[in-house]
Amino acid sequence: MDRSTHKPINRIVLACIQCRARHVKCDGIQPVCTRCKSDGKECTYQKSKRGGLDKAALARRREKLQNQEVECTHKDSEISLRCAPESSSSDVTHALNPITSDATGLATSTTNLMDTDLASSQVAFQVSTERLLGIYYEICWPACPVPLPLHHLNERRLSEDHEMDTLLLVLQYIGSIFAPWTFPDSHYELARIALSSPLLPRTPWNCQALMLFATAQLHTSQTHNARGTLYKATFIAIEIGMNTQEFAITYGQGDPVLEESWRRTYHFLTLTDQHFAVIVNNPVYALISVPNLVDLPCDDEFYVSGIIPTPATWQQYDIREFDDTEVIFSSIAYLSDVSRITSYIMKSFVETGTFNTAFVATIDAKLAVWNSLLPANKRDPMRRDGTVDEVMFLAHLMVSILMMSSHRPFSSLAYSYAELTTTTFAPAIPFMNAPKQRRPAHTARTLKACDIETKLLAIPCAVERHNILTGCIVASIATAQIAACNLLEDHALSIARDRVRLSIGYLKAMGTYWSTADMMAKEVRFVARSSLNGLSSTIANPPDPAVEIEVPRDDLAWPLDPSIQADIFAGMNIPTGFGIQMMGHDASASSSSSGL
Repeated sequence: MDRSTHKPINRIVLACIQCRARHVKCDGIQPVCTRCKSDGKECTYQKSKRGGLDKAALARRREKLQNQEVECTHKDSEISLRCAPESSSSDVTHALNPITSDATGLATSTTNLMDTDLASSQVAFQVSTERLLGIYYEICWPACPVPLPLHHLNERRLSEDHEMDTLLLVLQYIGSIFAPWTFPDSHYELARIALSSPLLPRTPWNCQALMLFATAQLHTSQTHNARGTLYKATFIAIEIGMNTQEFAITYGQGDPVLEESWRRTYHFLTLTDQHFAVIVNNPVYALISVPNLVDLPCDDEFYVSGIIPTPATWQQYDIREFDDTEVIFSSIAYLSDVSRITSYIMKSFVETGTFNTAFVATIDAKLAVWNSLLPANKRDPMRRDGTVDEVMFLAHLMVSILMMSSHRPFSSLAYSYAELTTTTFAPAIPFMNAPKQRRPAHTARTLKACDIETKLLAIPCAVERHNILTGCIVASIATAQIAACNLLEDHALSIARDRVRLSIGYLKAMGTYWSTADMMAKEVRFVARSSLNGLSSTIANPPDPAVEIEVPRDDLAWPLDPSIQADIFAGMNIPTGFGIQMMGHDASASSSSSGL
């Protein structure tokens, strides 16, 4: 065929959806093709999957960028973020976030606007701070249920003077630590600048924000900054009187849920301040001598529902054993009581300068009282529905570390040089010259503490949901378990080494999000390598699981008779009726605990 007579074919690359469905020719004219126009039909085109914008969309975007004004200033060390047109991000934020609220867009000063053009459906996915807030409540709030429950917090955000701007920045920063699609640094900086302001208002909201931010700093290897932040939090708390009974009502604005939040804030602030001291083996902290007169918080289900019962007092808690019917207090109340026992130990050591077996007997009695008066639903952190009471999880772990750290100095579980050089956690009171005849009993109790920790770590749940304060406890108990490996053999050694692995695995899982926990895992591994080098990692002839192994037990009497040379593997089993049996101490030990 002669090319001069060949007619070129005009291909229509784009056809409207209506013409495609009818299999008819479409001239592709936008916004309405000729055929649909003549037929009076609606004409729509499928959005391109290749991306990019047409000329009209490009023009709209160019105009939008020219008109958009984003001003970031830091006047008087305060944050002022102004973000122009926000209507294009509101609907998309709701669509992209499964955890969002009706208050979306109210905190635009803390929200990264999405570069969105709804007309062209071109969405550049940015970080939604609403999603970060949701992540915080999903992962972190159950272990530290201090801020308002999410729906109450969102309701308060509807008010212009909600006073939570700084707190929201902190919650979003902590949430960003668990969000793989964003970098926490920018969120950290926003929170840091806000909290560093010399004009930061002395309010319980900011005390709450400082406490949470300090905890995050400590566990992201910013120890020095964390201590300064926590000091600011404790200073504000004392200045505004958060430790008093009437504070919650005074600052509660007539809202029972807000009053409950203030009670929880001070109880957890005391615990956090104490933890900062314990992690470096310091028996003194800022709030140790400040009387805690705050009423006891309620359980989380009441807090979330907003139906707050009349708060219980410390006086009611301290005479609970005399009630005709069992009174169940909140998990935070039992946790705060363990914190009181810890405070008693620290103050007694500072005042007397001694730590002897009589003092250890007093500690045992206090822990026995705490355990024996626990109601049935608080003895196991795992609830019947399979969820974990994270507050009680921390409380039981604290009991285990108090037992371990008080008995180990008098036991046969020696402190290695590698353990004494750790930097992320420090062993408590390592230098004691215990009588040889008493060492088996103290060794057994130390291993019982390890057993309690093992049972807790074996609970099936997401590790990251546990309170980050548990990392130091697990690391310290792991080193005691490592020391036990040097005294055990065969099947007992195999079990002990598995427990060391469990602790390291726990710290590694925590270390995925918290750098300090990762450092703790590395230091525990270093201690293990230094102490266990040369020990066989497996036993040559694994025992038949059907054959019972006889292990000496001290189930029937606490404490162990010091004249009995009991196998220390006995301490790997928790005796039945643990709390009641520990009351077998001498009368002088029991009487010294009456001030609890």
